[in-house]
Amino acid sequence: MIFTRLKNTFSLLAMIALLGAFGGVAAAEPESPDFPTAELVNPNKASIDDLAAIPGMNPAAAAAVINGRPFKTQSKMDAAIGEALDDEGRKSVYARVFIKVGLNKGAEEDYKLIPSTMSAEKLAREFEEYRPYESIEQFSREMSKYVSDEEVAYLARFVTLD
Repeated sequence: MIFTRLKNTFSLLAMIALLGAFGGVAAAEPESPDFPTAELVNPNKASIDDLAAIPGMNPAAAAAVINGRPFKTQSKMDAAIGEALDDEGRKSVYARVFIKVGLNKGAEEDYKLIPSTMSAEKLAREFEEYRPYESIEQFSREMSKYVSDEEVAYLARFVTLD
């Protein structure tokens, strides 16, 4: 009986994964609370309801995002949010709502806003040290010298090649 239940559970999970691979129902991806893996929300396109659902987002910050957009950079969004969020709130929100930064042309002030276990200064310095980046794989190799593979995947969500 236990074997049959496990077999059925495995079959259901396999079907969900296959559907996700072909554009159907996406399989739920486990994520660490410290390093979310879900796609980042673009603050320039998010609805007020999307923003309200973000952990740490309060009504004043959501209104500041809606009223201040479009934002060209994360530092511009950060300035618009201003006093609406404390440092912990910003870290929580920015882990899920962020304007991606170009690896080869991005500004230090934008790199420093990426939530990480590394200090903001060290993160920005390491991002800039390895320019020019030829690929996200190169970025991942360089960052894996400093943080876990889980955090490398998390950090890659915040950047583009330009």
